[in-house]
Amino acid sequence: MGLSTDMPCQELVELVTAYLDGALSPADRERFEAHWRTCPACRTYLAQMQLVVGSLGQLGCREAEENGAERDRLLTLFRTRGFHHRGPRERSVPLGVVDALASPGDHISYFWESEGEFDAAAGFLAPGVERDEVCVLLGHAAASSRVLAGLERRGVPPDDLERRDRLHTVSGQQPSDAMLQEISDRVRTAVDRGVPMVRVLGNLGWGHPGWPAERDVLRLEARVTDAIRNLPSVVMCAYDVRGLTGRSLLLGGLECHPLTIRRGALRRNEHHVPAEQFLETLALDAA
Repeated sequence: MGLSTDMPCQELVELVTAYLDGALSPADRERFEAHWRTCPACRTYLAQMQLVVGSLGQLGCREAEENGAERDRLLTLFRTRGFHHRGPRERSVPLGVVDALASPGDHISYFWESEGEFDAAAGFLAPGVERDEVCVLLGHAAASSRVLAGLERRGVPPDDLERRDRLHTVSGQQPSDAMLQEISDRVRTAVDRGVPMVRVLGNLGWGHPGWPAERDVLRLEARVTDAIRNLPSVVMCAYDVRGLTGRSLLLGGLECHPLTIRRGALRRNEHHVPAEQFLETLALDAA
């Protein structure tokens, strides 16, 4: 995030829920608003917070007595696990693909190079089914079909999940902005219905017919990290070590993801580049 006014970005992150609750002092509110007006990254952060809090607010519009407790539970979940919280985020989401826990808002790259490792990616969705979460599958047709077959082998019929509105497929044959908006809409709809978590598995169609060009896919990957950071969701993007170019693996797989999974282990990624910096470099490379 950039610097502007006398309020640093980290302070804005910590105060954002108080701002949305109308609980800031007049002086802090003025400093808060002066900062986000001049900081694009913080404007994006605030917009995402407003998206989720607005969705949660809609729960009270229908059968308030029944939904009130659920709304309070989800707001507590959101406020205690998001990056706006001063303490560490709770790692409570079983990944399935490895024996590790993720936090809501995590964006992970999964590097695979064997058929067994690819099949294991379906294991990322399976725990979500058991926990009554919503699963979103974003990928090219061949990869999506293989993931669905992997769910079937695990005794999780995809058709049943679709009927129960627990599995959605997002087309990648559209601009990256449209894909990102559709993912955000899926999360928003799930939250509005009281679903505690959304899992997104991506098998991006680098170079596949109908998919955006590499630069547009890279823009999508860079922006996903900030887009989901404050949402009750975990996104895992699968990268084919054997079939993708070194540039795609380096820029997309490493520089766009704060976390990686490789050889059965979840790790912090020291090569991750903040989205704003990454996109600036990408634009300069294209100039």
